Amino acid sequence: MIETIKALPLTFFLLCLVLLSYNCKHSPSTKNKIEDIIPSLDEVSGIWMSTDTMAIEPSIRNFRGMALLNRDITSVSWFVSAPYSGGHHTGTLKINDKTPEATLFRWQPYQALRKGMIDSLSIGSSTRMMVEDDAILWAVEIKNKHKTRKRVHVDLDMIGYISQYNEGDWKWWYPYPDWNGERTEERNPKLDSMRLQIPEDSYKNTKGWPTDEEVLNSKHYKATIQNQAILIQDKNTPAVSAFSLVTKPDAIQSMNSGGKATWNFELDPGESKVIKYFMTYGDNIDYMMGKVDEWSLHFDQSFNAIKNEWEKKWQQLFTPNNALVSGSFPILETTDQEVKRVYYMGPLTMLYLLNTNLKQHERVYLTGGPRWGATTTFFWDIAIWSDLWALVDPKMMKEHIKSWIKIDPNLSYGQDNLNGNGVGNGYSANYWCLFKIIRDYLVTTGDYTFLDEVIGGKTLLQHMEEYALNWQNLSNYGQPGYESELYKLADFGPDAWNLLECVPTYKHIVPSFNIGYVWMMRETAKIHKQRGNEEKADKLEILANEMTEDILQLYAGNGAWNSLYPNNKKVEVRHVLDFIYFGKFLADDVSPDIKKEMMDFFNRELRTNNWMRAQSLNDIAADFSDRPDHGPLGSFDGWIPEAMDAMDKMGYTEAALRFYRDIEPVTYEGGWAQARELWGENKLNKLARVRIAERGWNNRESSSGIGISQAVIRNFFGFNPQFDGKIIEDKKRWPFNGESELHHVYYRGAYYTIKFKDGKPVLFPESH
Repeated sequence: MIETIKALPLTFFLLCLVLLSYNCKHSPSTKNKIEDIIPSLDEVSGIWMSTDTMAIEPSIRNFRGMALLNRDITSVSWFVSAPYSGGHHTGTLKINDKTPEATLFRWQPYQALRKGMIDSLSIGSSTRMMVEDDAILWAVEIKNKHKTRKRVHVDLDMIGYISQYNEGDWKWWYPYPDWNGERTEERNPKLDSMRLQIPEDSYKNTKGWPTDEEVLNSKHYKATIQNQAILIQDKNTPAVSAFSLVTKPDAIQSMNSGGKATWNFELDPGESKVIKYFMTYGDNIDYMMGKVDEWSLHFDQSFNAIKNEWEKKWQQLFTPNNALVSGSFPILETTDQEVKRVYYMGPLTMLYLLNTNLKQHERVYLTGGPRWGATTTFFWDIAIWSDLWALVDPKMMKEHIKSWIKIDPNLSYGQDNLNGNGVGNGYSANYWCLFKIIRDYLVTTGDYTFLDEVIGGKTLLQHMEEYALNWQNLSNYGQPGYESELYKLADFGPDAWNLLECVPTYKHIVPSFNIGYVWMMRETAKIHKQRGNEEKADKLEILANEMTEDILQLYAGNGAWNSLYPNNKKVEVRHVLDFIYFGKFLADDVSPDIKKEMMDFFNRELRTNNWMRAQSLNDIAADFSDRPDHGPLGSFDGWIPEAMDAMDKMGYTEAALRFYRDIEPVTYEGGWAQARELWGENKLNKLARVRIAERGWNNRESSSGIGISQAVIRNFFGFNPQFDGKIIEDKKRWPFNGESELHHVYYRGAYYTIKFKDGKPVLFPESH
């Protein structure tokens, strides 16, 4: 039987006693003061953005489902709340026979706002989803901006084109009902193409998709009117949906997949009228119609309660021993307003991606959406912020680890949280991702008995060892074309899709994931050393050192690195991924001269004023890699904290903090996304404008950027627990001053405040 990990050094416990004594005289901020530090949701929300500067519209969520706004005033597309999924869109609103176009958007976690103007009438709308319930609510205000009284005719289409899919796989491209009422199994661009034409009303019968009239007359649905509500039954699945018109219309008409409503009224100059309605969905008509009656009667109360419920959850996220998560998100207290706003985008995105209605886990943090991944968590994305995950929700982290270990990393990049299956293809990063998630859980919680727990016929430690040594299964050393000693390294094959997907030259033996295996072996050696198994630890360290020597031979010069193909062919790749892995995991093995050249490369070819490129414009494959997340005209949000971590580990912490401040303007559009693209007339230089990317099938929001908050905790406050019990990193110079503190940092079942004392960060225990 494997021995349990050795106790922490005595010095750690003595330190705790000293800190407890110090804390009695120097207590952290009072409870009220700490609560006051947390910005409100309105403070961290996006600002009003002109639609001609945005590539993708805001979304709405409710911890169950999500949808993406369209460029009219009311409709949403890509509605999904597993197992319910909608096709087409929810219906547009016309004023005097014309569809107003939104000219301004604002994203807030509890609502999405639109503004437009037509015929001297200003139109503003708020679209919200009922918190942890099944409804989308609209409030549309029409205001007369003209000097004379105006007659107004309003037509509203209500489309409940919704189906229910309890069975079958929910992949990254989740199912929805196509125009024939059938479940889609593969994603096609028609829905997005149609969606982008909505404000113009010009697509009718010309683009290969049906008109709204044809959708409303779909033979696959049946609608009836009940009072001021339209009830819609899907004929192919058990799904039912309903629209309720809280503002009584002059006329209402049922069709098949929905209906139409009309209002006629007059407005004096400056006078407004608000039209309120909602859509709900389910598979139990009686229950749903009961909710329709309740929400219709108490619409304003329900509408306003949505913001209150979001604020409540927002406060809970930062509170020790709360009812939302098993840990808490650390509270940053700082006078640095740029750092503060960027930091709080992390918890905001984390809360926004939280889902509580998927049966595999009590809580999941979805990777993206709304167009993709309605039920999916990627290993890679969440591994980028797994240090932080261990602070915020260690209970769910452990539960996910147990589940994910049973998924073959060679076949899947994540899990479908509805049915529990693996999703997608295998990524070369998967072994590193799973190892890192497990490692971060262990060092933060101190739950080392978990190492001996048997999962899938092996102990957790055995799984970690297999992950760390998997490179041996990928080495082609000794085969024809692989005779050089360098071919002992892992060869990830000829398919670039398993690595960076869109960069065609990044394949075979690449530095990054080989470095990941070095790090895994060294970390596994630390576990064995703590357990007294010196022989096994020494063998792993020897293998890691030998592998490091080989990897360092891939240096191409001038800050860039080579990939190695068969027959001794080296191909230079000028990408941030190698910069990241060398900086994060081999900073002590790389010479100071090479580290300086790497930083020069980063600043010269990747860094822009407010963002970065994932790939240099000088890369030989730049013209063939143009995707906003991994190519030369943008970057995956997750590369930002990874690059900052690499900069810090190489000794450029102050440069990392400058980078942190410089990205603050990108937060005005909303939370973290899959990628920001560089655009505008200066997209090829450092003055490039930055926005959330739509092209390349990018998601409006994504979880990897949560790691940007982790950079504050780990790189600027030094909280970086290790297997040997060390908690705070050693650093000659810290970029933060004494005015910045970090509260409610969870570590091994207790909470701490990190303050700067004598220029260095120090842990102070809290009492809760």
